[in-house]
Amino acid sequence: MSTLPPPNLAHVTIVLVEPRSSDNIGGVVRAMMNMGLARLRLVRPLTFEPERILAAAHRSERFLAGIELYDALEPALADCNLIVATSSRRRRLSPRLATPRQLAPIILEHTRVGYPALLFGREDFGLPNAIVDQAHYQLIIPTDPSYPSLNLAQAVLLTAYELRLAACDETTVLPESIDPDDPPATDAELTAAIEMLHAGLQALGFYKPGQEPAKRIKLGRLLRRANPTSSEAGLIRAMGYVLRKRASGRADEA
Repeated sequence: MSTLPPPNLAHVTIVLVEPRSSDNIGGVVRAMMNMGLARLRLVRPLTFEPERILAAAHRSERFLAGIELYDALEPALADCNLIVATSSRRRRLSPRLATPRQLAPIILEHTRVGYPALLFGREDFGLPNAIVDQAHYQLIIPTDPSYPSLNLAQAVLLTAYELRLAACDETTVLPESIDPDDPPATDAELTAAIEMLHAGLQALGFYKPGQEPAKRIKLGRLLRRANPTSSEAGLIRAMGYVLRKRASGRADEA
């Protein structure tokens, strides 16, 4: 039977969604380098000025060369096997809430077989609800309620510190719930499965008028909370395909 490799901090993927300042990106680069994180993806940055990033994070030329730029979030997450959205706002339909310390072992477990992603929103208003809804977890940093705001680099540093602390602590117990022969579905696999299941349910008339948006969120949240494996995501997708095909056959008969 195959065994899992050790946790790998270099697999942790930091995704900044619409960052507004190259100085703040530089602060994030510095925080990541401090803690041994290596994968940074930027989605629609307002500015990307390498010289300002280098000014904030000295000797980061090699890191800078590896930063990936994306025009949309979906391709930036396609190969990631766990999505954690950082947001201080609590929502009625929020994913599971957890602190960086609580999430560290779970994130490290996913680095053994793939690339977990931590999402951070733009500096002025964070991540939109639609993005948080697609995450497996919502990360909450327990700041003082009287002054809860953190800047982007602070949030990344605190989270990365907890990951490094857990990775370096020999007493850290990882969940060990991952089968290396059937790892967690990537975001691309799970999104495709959920969309196909939605299509099948829609074709069968499952959604009543006005109820579809909320039910789609709940169903997506349920399936992401289950954290299905790659083969299980394929099963969900096949179920949706059969439902849609069956509905199409009924329509033809009518």
